Amino acid sequence: MKDFRAFLGAYPMGLFAFLAGIVALIYLASEQKKLQKIFHILPCVFWVYFIPMALATLGIFPEKSPTYDILRDFVLPSSLLLLFLSVSIPDIIKLGPRALGMMFIGSLGIIVGAIVGMFAMKPFFASGLLPKEHFPILWKGVSALSGSWIGGSANMAAVWESVVSNPPTPAEGQLYSAMVAVDVIVAYSWMALVIALSVFQKRFDAWIKADTRIIEDVNQRMKKIQEGSAKVLRTEKFLYMISLALALSFVCLLLSRGMEKFFYGFITNGTIRSVLKEYTILIVLVTILGICLSFTPVRKLEDYGASRVGYALLYLVLARIGAMANLNAIGKFPFYILMGVVWVGVHALFLIVGARILRSPMFFVATSSQANIGGTVSAPVVAAAYQPNLAIVGLLMAVVGNIIGTFLALFGTALLAQMIF
Repeated sequence: MKDFRAFLGAYPMGLFAFLAGIVALIYLASEQKKLQKIFHILPCVFWVYFIPMALATLGIFPEKSPTYDILRDFVLPSSLLLLFLSVSIPDIIKLGPRALGMMFIGSLGIIVGAIVGMFAMKPFFASGLLPKEHFPILWKGVSALSGSWIGGSANMAAVWESVVSNPPTPAEGQLYSAMVAVDVIVAYSWMALVIALSVFQKRFDAWIKADTRIIEDVNQRMKKIQEGSAKVLRTEKFLYMISLALALSFVCLLLSRGMEKFFYGFITNGTIRSVLKEYTILIVLVTILGICLSFTPVRKLEDYGASRVGYALLYLVLARIGAMANLNAIGKFPFYILMGVVWVGVHALFLIVGARILRSPMFFVATSSQANIGGTVSAPVVAAAYQPNLAIVGLLMAVVGNIIGTFLALFGTALLAQMIF
């Protein structure tokens, strides 16, 4: 196993081929009649994520690889650009108020869940099961993780830099490592559960008497756009799609690096500078460019299956997320993992109550949750697991989280935690 892991680490294309092979085999298996019952209970998207995660926990995948960077920096933006080509912006806007409402409720659940999770840790500090030197600074780690679970990893770093000592104390370093472990283990496990629950969305919607008319209408409209004038995918059209998506993603990446340096030149506020990271800017640029392209003749590439190619690329990115989700740190930080479970439980409760009040479909519950806890990389995948033609809704919600995550974590979780503890 170590030799195979070393092989994958030494040969990035070997790792890429292995991940692509896993995705292809899962979808091939889903077409077999004998296995369709399994995929009816747990959809393909779940297995695309879960199998690499299980293999990563067994130590098969390397922790770092250029393959992971390429999938994150080029394949994901390319997939999003291709998905945007079929988007009907006027229809997506119709989903806005309820989607934003659930996004806000989910973020509020993260803030309240952080406080409840901290209270749950008090007995473990009192009994000596957790280092007592962590207790006075626990709010710092919780605030940083709130930034991640409302916005993303860039927000986590931004909040941490805002609250940590200069230089950081050894206790702060230990606490930050623990929060990173909680982020990986709880967030990735939660994502697997959210995807698995997609088969119950009709029952959930019926239980809360959700108004699904708008979602069903928009989903059908998007489906008609994607399938209405479908043509055979020709070689030259496929090359147009891939080359255009990769080229524009590369341009956006270069622009994001230049813009990051530009912002650093005149913005002195450390928190804002930490939010305006290269990858955050990249996703915003891709989103704006994709929306613009949906109004141009480039949109005609959808007739040849641009969105289907986009989804294929998106599933490769999902496999990459699973390959990086090593769950072996559970034994090292078991009580902080428990805090994370309590925390996410409160977040889920807020979403369920919010859905009940707003009569919001499970699609918005799942997508807003992943937009908070997962971010721009995984939210489109979860959205697609619930409504196959609405992945972009997950991305747009996650972009909102990226923008507000740092500020909600600092002025919500950090201030509230300091006042209570």
